[in-house]
Amino acid sequence: MRLLAVFLLFVLGGLPVTGAEPGDSISKETVLKAIAAFRRDPTSELGRGSSAIILRFANDSPDVLVTLSPKSMPWIEDKPPVAEGPLLLAAFIAGNVRSQLARGTAKDDSLAGVEQVIETYRQLQRANPQLKIPSVERLVDLAERDKLREYLDSVDSI
Repeated sequence: MRLLAVFLLFVLGGLPVTGAEPGDSISKETVLKAIAAFRRDPTSELGRGSSAIILRFANDSPDVLVTLSPKSMPWIEDKPPVAEGPLLLAAFIAGNVRSQLARGTAKDDSLAGVEQVIETYRQLQRANPQLKIPSVERLVDLAERDKLREYLDSVDSI
């Protein structure tokens, strides 16, 4: 999990966690409010601040387990890097955490994470109709064809 924290701080540029002092734990209620704010408007100041709370909770809480992989977050391997990448990463984690807290089970839910990525991507496209990220478009296509779960559950061949 410490590697996740370093990765997230690097990707998100060390966003400060608002509303929590270093060493304070973030409650489930607080993170659920942060997720709701992020989902309403991920690009707003409140949405970006909320993403930092979500990421810290995901890293620090024993109540959730988030697995990061290029399969569920293919844009992380795009060259050049996708400008919206950090926001999409926050979306993935927000969806994953929200699902786990709703179920009361600390078990990765990449499907819920990717579904939130797609929702956030569509919000970004409404603001910028020219936005096209091929690696995310593939996830959208899989979801539209009801093949997303199958894709995420499949084992990659070597």
